[in-house]
Amino acid sequence: MNRKKMMLLGSGFLLFSFASTAQFQQGEKVLGAGFSAQSLSNENNSFSIPQKTTSSGFNLSAELGFVSRANQLNGFFINGGYGVTKNEYPTQPSTNSKGDNYNMGAGFFTRRYKALGKQFYLFGEGRAGVNFARQNQPGGSLYDGKSYNISVGLFPGLSYRVTNRFLLDLRLADLISLGYSHQETNIPNNQKNKQNNFYLNSSLGLGYLRDIGIGARWVIAAKKK
Repeated sequence: MNRKKMMLLGSGFLLFSFASTAQFQQGEKVLGAGFSAQSLSNENNSFSIPQKTTSSGFNLSAELGFVSRANQLNGFFINGGYGVTKNEYPTQPSTNSKGDNYNMGAGFFTRRYKALGKQFYLFGEGRAGVNFARQNQPGGSLYDGKSYNISVGLFPGLSYRVTNRFLLDLRLADLISLGYSHQETNIPNNQKNKQNNFYLNSSLGLGYLRDIGIGARWVIAAKKK
């Protein structure tokens, strides 16, 4: 299974080096909508009080792309999401806690396609954007916070052309992403903790397929001259 994953990821890089059969017509516009979901569960029994942490969330996105060549889109996007984190202590349920978060963002993207045959396409997408998030952390409002983030990233995916004007997308996790973040967190005694970070991340590894997303695109025919 790991070998197959690596072959797919390698194909994502190679698609930028090969020509593609016509996916769109120059001058067309493409509307996109997407949905992604994440889920994580962790149990820790190494301490005297066992703990279980679970988190889940979803993100929605919308974008408008402009066809610059037969296999390439350039455009803009907006997105937003919501998530929940729970800390549970089986032996002391009265100390259980729950927090939530939301985010919103906007930015620019560019995407290239490579035909795989029978209406299937492999794509690679690069995007850059800004994001604002608000967190209500488990443990009460004393630990609420907010953050700003500027990032760029690259990820691969698969697309299936259902009709001439309708496509379905399957997005895989980021191959690589880098950016800058600023976070402010409330702490007891009316103080704030501020952090600034530069980061470089990759989703390669055993958990790569944990974060995937699905989306749809509608082609708007260019106006005839």
